[in-house]
Amino acid sequence: MKRMTKYISCIVALIALMLSTVSYAQNPISVSGIVVDENGEPLAGASVVIEDTTTGALTDVNGKYSIKVQPGKALVYSFIGYKSSTELVRNSRTINVTLNPDTKVLDEVVVVGYGTMKRSDLTGSVSSVNAKALENFKTASVFNALGGMVAGVNVTSTDGTPGAGFDVKIRGVGTVTGDSSPLYIVDGFEVDNINYLANQDIQSIEVLKDASASAIYGARAANGVVLVTTKSGHVGKPEISYNGSASYRLLSKRLDVLTPYEFVDLQMEINPTKFEGLYYKPGFDANGNEYRFHTMEDYLKVDGIDWQEESFRPTWSQNHDFSIRGGSKSTQYLASFSHFDEDGIFTTNSYAKNSARLKLNQQIFKWMSFQATVDYTNTKNTGVGTGGSTLSNILMYRPVGGLLTSDYDLRYNPIDPILDQLQVTNNTFYNPIVNAENTDADSTSDRWSAYGSINARLGKYFRFNTSASYNLQTTRTNRFYKDGTSTADRGSGPYGNSKFQRYMRWSVTNELTYAQTFKNKHKVNVVLGHETSYVKNENLYGEAKDFPLDELGTDNLGLGAVPSSVTSGKSDSCRLSFFARAFYNFDERYMLTATVRADASSVFSENNKWGYFPSFAGAWNLANEPWMKNVSWISNMKLRAGWGMVGNDRITNYLSLDLYNSSKYGTGASQVTTLFPAHLANKELKWEASMTTNLGLDLGFFDDRLNVTVDAFIKDSNDLLLSQDLTYVSGFGSQWQNIGKIRNKGIELTVNSININRRFFSWRTDFNISFIRNTLISLQSGKEYMLSRSGITSSFSEYDYIAQVGKPLGSMYGYVFDGVYQSSDFEVYADGTMHLRPGVADISEHAGKAVTPGFVKYKDIDGDGKITSDDRTVIGNGQPDFYGGMTNSFYLYGFDFSFMLQFTYGNDVYNAQRMYANQSDLEMMNMMGEVANRWTVDNASNKVPSAKGYVRNDVYSRFIEDGSYLRLKNVTLGYTFPHKWMRKLYVTKLRLYVTADNLYCMTKYSGFDPEVSMRSSNLMPSFDYGAYPRSKVFTFGVELNF
Repeated sequence: MKRMTKYISCIVALIALMLSTVSYAQNPISVSGIVVDENGEPLAGASVVIEDTTTGALTDVNGKYSIKVQPGKALVYSFIGYKSSTELVRNSRTINVTLNPDTKVLDEVVVVGYGTMKRSDLTGSVSSVNAKALENFKTASVFNALGGMVAGVNVTSTDGTPGAGFDVKIRGVGTVTGDSSPLYIVDGFEVDNINYLANQDIQSIEVLKDASASAIYGARAANGVVLVTTKSGHVGKPEISYNGSASYRLLSKRLDVLTPYEFVDLQMEINPTKFEGLYYKPGFDANGNEYRFHTMEDYLKVDGIDWQEESFRPTWSQNHDFSIRGGSKSTQYLASFSHFDEDGIFTTNSYAKNSARLKLNQQIFKWMSFQATVDYTNTKNTGVGTGGSTLSNILMYRPVGGLLTSDYDLRYNPIDPILDQLQVTNNTFYNPIVNAENTDADSTSDRWSAYGSINARLGKYFRFNTSASYNLQTTRTNRFYKDGTSTADRGSGPYGNSKFQRYMRWSVTNELTYAQTFKNKHKVNVVLGHETSYVKNENLYGEAKDFPLDELGTDNLGLGAVPSSVTSGKSDSCRLSFFARAFYNFDERYMLTATVRADASSVFSENNKWGYFPSFAGAWNLANEPWMKNVSWISNMKLRAGWGMVGNDRITNYLSLDLYNSSKYGTGASQVTTLFPAHLANKELKWEASMTTNLGLDLGFFDDRLNVTVDAFIKDSNDLLLSQDLTYVSGFGSQWQNIGKIRNKGIELTVNSININRRFFSWRTDFNISFIRNTLISLQSGKEYMLSRSGITSSFSEYDYIAQVGKPLGSMYGYVFDGVYQSSDFEVYADGTMHLRPGVADISEHAGKAVTPGFVKYKDIDGDGKITSDDRTVIGNGQPDFYGGMTNSFYLYGFDFSFMLQFTYGNDVYNAQRMYANQSDLEMMNMMGEVANRWTVDNASNKVPSAKGYVRNDVYSRFIEDGSYLRLKNVTLGYTFPHKWMRKLYVTKLRLYVTADNLYCMTKYSGFDPEVSMRSSNLMPSFDYGAYPRSKVFTFGVELNF
């Protein structure tokens, strides 16, 4: 009995112990701590979840968290881009965790057309740029940062003008006369450009390069697609961010022009009779005052007026970015404001941009969410810049006043004070600085954008999304020319004009998505959609002349004495679309994607209103094959192949309709308006179509610390819109038809390497290079070439660009420079006359005068013994052989350092600015410094002709220069203060930084900068005339988070 009692007592004690343990296990404890990154900085928004449950919490802006959990359970800590960490909860109530970066990129989510995909699921060619890569660039446009970052994407700045535009080409030029810019999508909605976005608002940029990736956008995707995702709110306490900087800008390069001594020497050689006594004379004037300059040598120590120094001065600019974001699980918000103000290095020239954005994500029900975004951007350009003849005036204006006027009067008078005295008729130059200061020019733009979408989950596998957008942009451009400007003096006094433009676009999109995974191996995703969009452009232009006062400006054009001219215009277009995409993934090894889109556009006639654009792509991930599992050093090996067709409907509107121009005849009240046909309508016009075949290979090594992507493609653009010559029996000389074809083919290579990745030191390298060849396959029927004219000035009437079948677009056209005629090229007859030796081509007929030693020499291409217009040929091309960029980023104990190199090789630049400033027979004008080494009897130069040895306004290869360059595009050094230092100040991040942009450019190009494109035409790339010099920029900034 005692033993039984003992057993019962033990059992009762054991049960009591078990009950106490259960009771203890059911009482959770509160665990808190801080989650930091590899550098000890807090991670805001990191997830802390009890293992095998959905219960969890998020860290706040200081990386802190608190969660109730039962002892013995495990907590899983995770954050996007970092490896997860699991910690077992024991008796400690404080757990601090450090998360390390995850070098794997396969699970990275990228944005594709109408959805997102894991990078490992991609079958097409897609490149990405994240916000981190953009943060070092304090520029007016994100395009300035993109150049050199993405393989296959060539970004060329027009010039260095504040707020200047950019020419963006994805995989070459795919059209001749149409719009060659890519399609821009922001948060799923089409926009005409992304210049309005502030860099701080951008989360990521994806570039869809091949047709299999972009065909879902159909008629708009022939030139590639740029997808921009903007930042959103997040769950957590409000996070306030400020990034402010000041930038010091200065001229990056000066051009060499003649010194005062060299200038006077040239003038005396050109016309010693006219200029005798103008620049130097021994003795005294009529008032008994000694002349300042007795001989030409007196100018050796004269500085004169340095017009580049006077025109381009260092300036300061500023940039301020503010944002606040936060929210709960059901509501997340973001509000941001950005101010960018750039004071141009040229007098009176500036650019300012103010951007504001409000973004809201709202979970209405468990199965429905709502997203809305409102954007406002205001930009203002001020000043005339250096376009047209302004830069020529700066380089070629007289550097000295001579004896008849002072340098001061020459500097500050609107026109050279002595031109009337000398009766110089061919000098149309005005003082470039005074002319700019007396011209009031500004362009102000206001842009409003609103986007909204509702996303509903329909059951377990379906989602429905409906979205709408509205964009409105108004722009007013004013110009007023006061007395003292060339426009006012040559016309009827002060002159003003004003132009108002209004752009409106709306769209509605509906998408139904089905996504399901069968047996953990078969993944299916299907998207069906419909889209409608409408675009309208309106403009109103007015001008008036002979204003009574300069101060009136363009506010009231009716005050001009000369009757105003008023014109207006309006155009609109609409598009209806249906699209579908199907994706299948088997066991993360085999992937197939197919898309189709049907577009109807009002741009075309009823006969060809609809266009159909299919695509197919597949991928095989060899790294996931069972027989590759033991190859641990290969983490990714995926083969991709795709084909697709896309279109381009961004052509001139109404070409398929009968249009009329108007004219008036008669006088006064009896005037009558008449109409006459503007062109011959083409009812058969259809879409410009582009077909691309793409082969790709994605490789990842050493747990994706080294990633290599190679793509090879052939892109054929067919049915290009060109003007076909007609017989005049039709009443018209030409008609627009679909008759051209271009081929682009190339290879792209991207390498991303994490060289070192330790807690307090990391080093990453990103490299890309692209080899792209562009070939014109066919033109109009019976034509092998098409000529274009850049129109440098009205004097240059010759064609200087050619599109030739079998060769790249953008070829420069002219004579081949063959040196300078030397005395050895001539025979002297008994009568003392000089005659060209046999076999030396004669330029006399073309020049309009007998050739003499010192005259420019061209190659006799057709071999007929004389130089004629038939000897013109291709003398250069603006398309590069290859281009790319490389970025290296380092981190060491709070210091971050990065530098970016951008390069282009094999392209030519047409230096029309240098060509114009080498016509040394122009009186009263300064010339480029190389003219000092011109041919003379004592200096038999074979590079620079004599002072009068030119054929005026000829284009020849001497001024076609190698545009290859290697640019140190950006260097950044920053320091982030340790979080433990800032915590007491309630600051989560404090970073100080300094950056330098365009610090150095290695190039043989003699102009201001080889990255230039002053003609908005695919037929005339790399044209340099009047280009605003690019600045060298030093930026000092602070980044502050609360």
